[in-house]
Formats: sequence, C-alpha cells, structure tokens
Amino acid sequence: MNAVAAGAEGESIAEAGERIRRTAPILGGRATDEDCRIRRALIDEALAVRGIHPGAHEWHTAQLIDGHVAGVWANSVEEAELDLTVWWGVRCHWVTADPQCLLFHEYFPRGKRSAAEADRRFPLAPPRTLRDRFASAESLLDGIWPPTASATSVAR
Repeated sequence: MNAVAAGAEGESIAEAGERIRRTAPILGGRATDEDCRIRRALIDEALAVRGIHPGAHEWHTAQLIDGHVAGVWANSVEEAELDLTVWWGVRCHWVTADPQCLLFHEYFPRGKRSAAEADRRFPLAPPRTLRDRFASAESLLDGIWPPTASATSVAR
C-alpha cells in the first residue's frame, strides 16, 4: 500500500480528501486523464484502508461548507464525501444517499444546472434526509371525523 494513500492514523475522510488534493494537484486549467486516474487510485486506497470496498453506486447529494450543493455517484456516504472533498476542494457539511435524486431536485428542480446555478450557494442547513411525498394534511384527516348528519341520512 502507498504510504501517501494510507495517511495518518485517525485521519478523517475530509482530511484524507485534503491530503489527496495536495498529493495529486491539477496543474493545468483542467484535469487530464492521468490526473483523474491518479486521484481515483488514491481515493480507492484511502477507502480500502477504512474497509470500504467498491460496490454498486448510487447518487449521493451533499452540501459543501461553502454552501454549494453537489452530487456524485458513490458506493457509500464515505466515498461520496471523499470524492467531493477531493474534486471540489471543500469539505462537506452533510452528505446523504439520494438514489432517485429527490433531494438534489429540491435544490435544482429542473434537474440540470446552468453555469450560474452550478455556482449557486445555499445557506448552510442541518443535515438533510429524504422526505416522502405524502398527501396534504387535510386529506389525512378524512375518515377520522364522524360523518355529518346529512351524510348518514337514510332519506334520499
């Protein structure tokens, strides 16, 4: 195992992401295929040290500490946090599995972000969870109240 990838004992996911960014900086304006390959190998090694191994990926939505809301395909919340920290260069405020992108679409209802929307920052919020889409509260009260006299009348 690469000593650089292993990091210090007790290193957090965010610290590992910052270390990987320092170890494999992107020197040009854009990442090359080689930059991506090196960073992915370091990410995979950092996850393996923590006992997190590749598996099925699902979408994860996160809010970064600078207010950006971003997402990534990942095997776990830890992998998502590490990926986002490495590629965005900012720690995550919260990360949650969002397989149907429901939470992501609460922030970006059209599903796709324009360049201006991609740079949008939201106020930091408590960690988010997916919300089920229930019927309105009024409809949930139907059937609880006793029927009115007119509804129970036998005469028609």
